[in-house]
Amino acid sequence: MSLKRRLDTLRRQGGARPATPGGAGEGGTSLRERLERVGGAGRLGPGRNRQPVEVETLARALGGEAIDERVLCVETRVPRDGDVDGPSADASLLPGIGPLPGERAVFVDTETSGLAGGTGTVAYLVGLARFAAGSLHVRQFLMTGFGGEPGLLAAVRTALGDDAQLVTYNGKSFDAPLLKDRFRLARQDHPLEGAEHVDLLHPARRLFRHAWPDCRLATAEQHLLGLQREDDLPGSQAPLVWFDLVQHGETARLPAVLRHNLQDLTSLAALWPALAAAHAEPQAWGACPLAAARAWYRAGREGDARRVLEAAPALTPAGRHELARLRRRSGDWEGALALWQTLAEAGDERAAEALAKYHEHVRRDWHTALAWTDRLRPTLETTRRRRLRLERKSGKVKAGQGDLFSY
Repeated sequence: MSLKRRLDTLRRQGGARPATPGGAGEGGTSLRERLERVGGAGRLGPGRNRQPVEVETLARALGGEAIDERVLCVETRVPRDGDVDGPSADASLLPGIGPLPGERAVFVDTETSGLAGGTGTVAYLVGLARFAAGSLHVRQFLMTGFGGEPGLLAAVRTALGDDAQLVTYNGKSFDAPLLKDRFRLARQDHPLEGAEHVDLLHPARRLFRHAWPDCRLATAEQHLLGLQREDDLPGSQAPLVWFDLVQHGETARLPAVLRHNLQDLTSLAALWPALAAAHAEPQAWGACPLAAARAWYRAGREGDARRVLEAAPALTPAGRHELARLRRRSGDWEGALALWQTLAEAGDERAAEALAKYHEHVRRDWHTALAWTDRLRPTLETTRRRRLRLERKSGKVKAGQGDLFSY
């Protein structure tokens, strides 16, 4: 591939238009275009093919208000059922994370000038949503040019406040690092340092990585919320909308970006309780019971871990081993033995070893322990040592016979 084609590919990925032959400067890119790309558009003023965007006029068209020279805010209230602060604590408990923290939860989603990251990528639309007064209060901050970034960041900082718990989807890898970088580059104190942050992609991937084709937000919406988006602007098109705005003054597709961002935020608010329900009853949601049990166990809720495994209509061998371990820990030896017995009879060596240990150390039944040891691989040093030890205990080998270190 030629250098020019490679550069055009990178430009398209970043949301810019491919360079046109004959343009000024290297690679056909004019000085104006290069300066606009790094934030010089505001100083140059409107280009030959660009009409200036009046923020007041655009704000009225989008149903918002201008809050800075190049920043506007669109507010939307989405009615919610149930408590004014969102779902109850019990209905929204995520293991290892906790319940949805009411009005402290701030759902965050950004639309950016590029998907590849880097210091040239800006968040031109930042959406924030909170539960308040029986609704989900959404504020979307949009800047109409590079010069509006300081005002946008200041508005976001004020809206987040000092005690916010961020809730995102893939935000720990994308949205939060991007915003931190933009605050630093703007030399502003940013509110993200040390803030609590819950990324719902992680519990979704934990439960459904083997059940879904992927764990994108749209896939989670479809399977957990029963939502199928129609006429939605693909996220990959959002950078192009931004460059159409700053380079050509085109605003026709801005409402579609706002709708896409609004849907992301409302889905985030609904996903938390849906994921909590999937951890509580994984079989009802098509989730992995073993993954849910392990999450509960790591959170110190061993009873819930055992409960979800006991309720599962079918378990993988790994799931049955985990259930046997939990039964053993709670003193339910009979239940653990039933699982080990079934697994061992199917040729599971790990279960046979568990039975050998049980009959040696708990029952002190050397002969039965030896019978299960015979099912283990004889070439393993641990198997040979166990067999010699049991033979001595059962009297098959006299003390002093059978050097443990001989072959």
